[in-house]
Amino acid sequence: MSTPVSPGPTAFDLSAVRVAQPVVSGGFLRWAQEASFVLGSCVHHVGGGTIPQRGSGRTQLEGLAYSVPVAYTRSAGAQVLRIAVDLWPSNEIGDSQTVTVTLPTGATWLVSGGLDGTVTHYNPGQGRTATRELVGWADVSGVTVGDLTTWLSVATSPTSKGAGVRRVAVTEVPLASFPVDASDAGWDAAATRPGRPVIDGGAASPRGVERLWHLLDLGRADYRRHWQLCGVESASTAGFGSTPHWSRETASAGKVDWLAGSFDPAWYMQVRDLYGAATTPYKLRVRYKTSNATNCDLGVYIEDGNVVSDVWSPTAAASRQTVTLAGTSGVWTWASANVTAPCGTLTRVKIDAKGPGHPELLSLSCVALIEDEG
Repeated sequence: MSTPVSPGPTAFDLSAVRVAQPVVSGGFLRWAQEASFVLGSCVHHVGGGTIPQRGSGRTQLEGLAYSVPVAYTRSAGAQVLRIAVDLWPSNEIGDSQTVTVTLPTGATWLVSGGLDGTVTHYNPGQGRTATRELVGWADVSGVTVGDLTTWLSVATSPTSKGAGVRRVAVTEVPLASFPVDASDAGWDAAATRPGRPVIDGGAASPRGVERLWHLLDLGRADYRRHWQLCGVESASTAGFGSTPHWSRETASAGKVDWLAGSFDPAWYMQVRDLYGAATTPYKLRVRYKTSNATNCDLGVYIEDGNVVSDVWSPTAAASRQTVTLAGTSGVWTWASANVTAPCGTLTRVKIDAKGPGHPELLSLSCVALIEDEG
């Protein structure tokens, strides 16, 4: 037995919830439809990235074995993950690569679409008007909801001139229906039929008023926004200025080399104020390696403000919030820390890092901020 997922928000008639009027099934039906829409249909783009070719003097991606890590925290109600990968076009159309997606812990393939490493993908030719997109579908019902440590990786193993991955996009998939099951995020829509008794149900029941409030809150606290930058990680040991990775060499806090010359970019997002606090907690997750055993760190500046006459105007200057990056001697790993973001009009994010010092290198492949309200 299942209950349908509403494909859109409901048209709400306030007369159904007037104060001091008898409880009517129409009010509960509306809330049930809203809960199913938020948890089963209004899903979100988790993350991914576009992988640009490296400039002159850099280790090139063509022929390089590398991967793109993507942090992922499963939303309440999410059952299926769509993973899309584009390949770079090349005139070397006889060369190829395999693409292997390592799924989050607890996930399994529904349809791999050639992303399980068993298919040889030849370089698409230059000048095509439509890119070649490889798409796989994964069952994530076994992934723990709200787990802030899960992630996936898209790896390419090329021949000598395999062109590699150009774009990765990861999205949770809308559902047609929920099972009427206390362990899932569905609610028994039949409970709103006229003549059915109004019960509290409890959070662990598939029906009832308390269960409905529980689901509506899951749509807030366990539907975690992801903000992340996803890049490349490889076994390359090239030094500063020639590495294919985002990096920092100097042993003091400063600009990350984003492979974009002297630019020191900032990013903008809007922070949700779910429970009326001045700030919202986030988990800062970083995928990195150091070339030796020296400890480094990464800092984020998250400040509220607005753009006035094309100039950023902060409400108050942000302090540096950091995550310690213990020395790994060439091994890629994750580090995380708790940070906060101010709730306001517009939020700006800037990133810096402290490296191990010349000639050693801190390399980065993913920087993620995941909402940690709950």
